[in-house]
Amino acid sequence: MSFMKYNKAVIGGHFVISFDNVINGFLAVVMAPLFFGSSNDPIVQLLSSYAAYAALFVTGPVGALTFGRMGDKFGRKNALLVSIMGIGLPVFAIGILPTYSTIGVAAPIILIILRMLQGFFKGAEYSGVLIHNHETGNKRVSSSANVISLGCFGGCAAAVVCWCATQSEYVNWSWRIPFTIGGMLAFVVFFFRMRIPETDDYIEILNQQRVSRSPIKELVSHHKLETLVGIVICAMYMAFAYSSMIFGNRLFQQAGYSVSQSMLFSVFDMLWISISISICGKVADKIGMVRQMQIGSLVLMAASYPLCMLIDGELTLFKIYTYMIFVTFLSASIASCSAAYVLHLLPAHCRYTGFALSDSLGAIIGGATPLMMLLFSSIFKTNLGCALWFYIMTIPTFVLITLMNRRIKDKSIQPEIKGKNTVDMG
Repeated sequence: MSFMKYNKAVIGGHFVISFDNVINGFLAVVMAPLFFGSSNDPIVQLLSSYAAYAALFVTGPVGALTFGRMGDKFGRKNALLVSIMGIGLPVFAIGILPTYSTIGVAAPIILIILRMLQGFFKGAEYSGVLIHNHETGNKRVSSSANVISLGCFGGCAAAVVCWCATQSEYVNWSWRIPFTIGGMLAFVVFFFRMRIPETDDYIEILNQQRVSRSPIKELVSHHKLETLVGIVICAMYMAFAYSSMIFGNRLFQQAGYSVSQSMLFSVFDMLWISISISICGKVADKIGMVRQMQIGSLVLMAASYPLCMLIDGELTLFKIYTYMIFVTFLSASIASCSAAYVLHLLPAHCRYTGFALSDSLGAIIGGATPLMMLLFSSIFKTNLGCALWFYIMTIPTFVLITLMNRRIKDKSIQPEIKGKNTVDMG
């Protein structure tokens, strides 16, 4: 993809937050015995580590309300400057955090607090990047899809760095290297962002004196369905992405591969996610966002049980990769459209708050996927139990996208979404 039309200091932040997010997930297995050593049961340790990973998303809605209001009232640039620094500091701190053997129960407590701080800033950062891109003339589905795709390359880089770190015989401290790298990258992005311009859409609402005094009140009063649709779309595509990336990493280990081998194998999945999202974004430009998301969610719903059959019983490299390939491409049909779709639905004066809130609430649900899939697998004593989680994700998404599409047609707002730089929603 060509990045000439993108502001690199802005979209670089998406690379960094994806890098930081993936290292938290991939290194959960390594960090489990180091920070949750009070239990001798490896499954309990891993469940605790995945729960700590899910804590990354719990504070997202508070951050979304805080930075959403900042972005809507005081500008996109200010919110982006604060959010990237807020992500870098806790990530770097995790890299130097003492383990359970050194400070006891304080170690997992501080770890969870740092991840909650990271989550507080994460939702606003991701939303701010896509909003800034959208409001500076890049309104096509493929444009936002390319930015999301760049984040997947950040995940690839994270997987490679995690693999290198776990190759060392000193893995008990080398896991810290990816976190320190992630923290320093955030500081670099902050430095370059100090010179970015404000967006065209925000300047327009400033000139027209349409800055909202209470963006959240505006959303509750007039845009409840749009926000709810954003939540379920985000939750679903994240659930399938994490089922491939993070839980897939667990599947490699279940098949008998080492932690470092599993991370290396997962690089392929990261690359495939990036390619799939970019391809699906271009397809959506042709056939329409809504049509693609409706078809994608319906196919994912139908394929949930067969896909889980692939990872049931004896696991092989072929089975796991087949599962990853299909899950990744089908979820990309939703992921590629998600940002462009929700951003087009929300008006500029409450867009930052609405999109950040939708993304952060959806991320809580989607981010719980590794934990829920491991939990369902343990309860049902088979990986087929994961299909239940997939159905919980896909059915509401299909229903709400269909309802939203009818509302768009009833309100005759289709022309607004079919603007010069956009595509027919289908």
